[in-house]
Amino acid sequence: MWLGFAGILAAGLAIVASFGFCAAIGVDFVSIVGVVPFLIIGIGIDDMFILLSGLSEAQKQATAEDKMAETLRISGVGITITSLTDLIAFMAGAGSSFIAVRNFCIYTGVAVLFCYINNVTFFAACLAINEQRVEENRHFMTCRRIKSKEELRQEGKSKQYVVCCGGHAPKSRHEAESLVDRLPRWLIPKIVLKLPLKILIIFLFMGYLAAAIYGCVNLKQGLLFTQLVSDDSYFWKYSDWSEKYFKRQTAVSFVIPSTYDYSSTSTQTVVQNLISSAQSDTYFDSSWEVSWLKTYSASSYYDDSTESAFVTGLSTFVADQQYAMFENDVIIDSTNQKITASRVYVLSADLADSQEEGKMMLKSRDIASAAAIDCFAFSSAFVAFEQFVLILGQTLQSVGIALAAVFVVTCIFMPHPILILFVTIAVTMIMIGVFGYILYIDVALSAITMIHLIMSIGFSVDFTAHICHGYMISEGETRAVRVKQAIEKTGAPIFHGAVSSLLGVLILFGAKSYIFRTFASVMSFVLLFGIAHALLLLPVILSWIGPSRVIAVGEELSKDKTENVADNKMEEKQKQDLHSNGIENLLLMTILRNPKSFFFSYIETEPFLCALIFVYGCQMEDACSSRLLTRFYTQGFLIVCYLL
Repeated sequence: MWLGFAGILAAGLAIVASFGFCAAIGVDFVSIVGVVPFLIIGIGIDDMFILLSGLSEAQKQATAEDKMAETLRISGVGITITSLTDLIAFMAGAGSSFIAVRNFCIYTGVAVLFCYINNVTFFAACLAINEQRVEENRHFMTCRRIKSKEELRQEGKSKQYVVCCGGHAPKSRHEAESLVDRLPRWLIPKIVLKLPLKILIIFLFMGYLAAAIYGCVNLKQGLLFTQLVSDDSYFWKYSDWSEKYFKRQTAVSFVIPSTYDYSSTSTQTVVQNLISSAQSDTYFDSSWEVSWLKTYSASSYYDDSTESAFVTGLSTFVADQQYAMFENDVIIDSTNQKITASRVYVLSADLADSQEEGKMMLKSRDIASAAAIDCFAFSSAFVAFEQFVLILGQTLQSVGIALAAVFVVTCIFMPHPILILFVTIAVTMIMIGVFGYILYIDVALSAITMIHLIMSIGFSVDFTAHICHGYMISEGETRAVRVKQAIEKTGAPIFHGAVSSLLGVLILFGAKSYIFRTFASVMSFVLLFGIAHALLLLPVILSWIGPSRVIAVGEELSKDKTENVADNKMEEKQKQDLHSNGIENLLLMTILRNPKSFFFSYIETEPFLCALIFVYGCQMEDACSSRLLTRFYTQGFLIVCYLL
């Protein structure tokens, strides 16, 4: 119980620290930052469950110090991978041109960093204190020393006393876990390790992917103004009525910022041609225009004998109450002799949606650029239309950078090419699903959903990286056994983290704000798709084509000194196997033992040979240890980067 409070407190302190730090460095608070606490609580709880699962696995150790060391060895890499990829994903979003997106990603990235620091310091310290309490057999509430339930029964204590005040330190994972913890470990292997269910899972995911791709192809873009305010606000009612009962049209002005001789027929023709070119386009109304020049030339004040007479007549024209509407459309210099700037208006056609409005904005700019007169197109609504044009590119850029970061971080902490590929593909599939399935709940791509999609990458990595890391550190002899062991290590934390986060966001479905409701919808998709990929698809794939267990030749240290004789016999047998497999295995072992020397000697002169040996090493898992392969991949990667 106290550890649960400590885990939530660690996440809460991270939120407070993030808000305080970002405010101190001058990052403005925007409304979308209000969802950060829900996000960070979910990430913090996920890391908490992973650490608790590692602690349950470490119950075989004798002392609290050994248990904590084993816990951080098992779970530390997992939460480091997920926290680092989360941080990089949000930092990628911090480069967005949208202020709301940028500020949200900065706040969230800083919170993720503080959450990780709190988990490996504050929460880990709480785990150590709790293990010392358990080691001394003290009660969780009173901290008084207690006796085992058998001893209390022998002393004749009541059942209530035995239940509340009896117990002993757990000596295995089974004793340290509750029934809820053991349920995923028991149920999921029965689903993912049976051939008929494996085939069914593959077909279900093929259908999922097909529906997601269809959604991506037909994804809508844009944001309604009604989605920015509460449903019961006056502005929401006004905007809703405006969209229902009136045409979706926008007035666009063509501003001429330079001085021209407007009394000249050629200048007047050029201005009228500008208006006509806009009216002839499908994005604009063919009959609507507001032109001071056209109205002035048809009035009794018009005089084009000279430029001075033209301007004098124009001054009298705009002073007339009947034509006062044009007063702000013409700028006359201080000498009352020249017109220094002017503007005319056209009206857009009745456009179907915000994506069409963005295209209309671009078209108006093209018309202005092609005009024979120096001008530019402007409308106050262009501020909103800008995001309709940029949002897709910005989203793909941010998500692409985040996926690349996932790949790089996974290469560093999980240096096995097959597992790196699986994690990257799984995260990509989850993102495709989230992109595609928002179509079915009538949510369009906008700056708001862009934030949610960037956020989704972190949760996607959390689930997939944990299961692949659990598979990598498992020691089973077959793929099926290793999958089962990976689920035993990480299945319960993944399941509990997803379910607890899902329960946390469900309350947001009742919010009046579109931002919070959209956050709840996208988060639900991420959590459901993430847990499905982590606990259903990846175990099936790993049980078929996952990397086999690798055994070290001449392993330097044994976990148990009493197994030294058996290890020596195993080493001799493996050496014989190496000789029987051919001299190429011995050559590969020599290279793997000293990758630095090999790479520095041959990477520049024989890059193709290095690539062949790299790929060949992936197939030699029966002859190479994971430690040697890790050393080979990591040092080779760093040396190549150094040479480049």
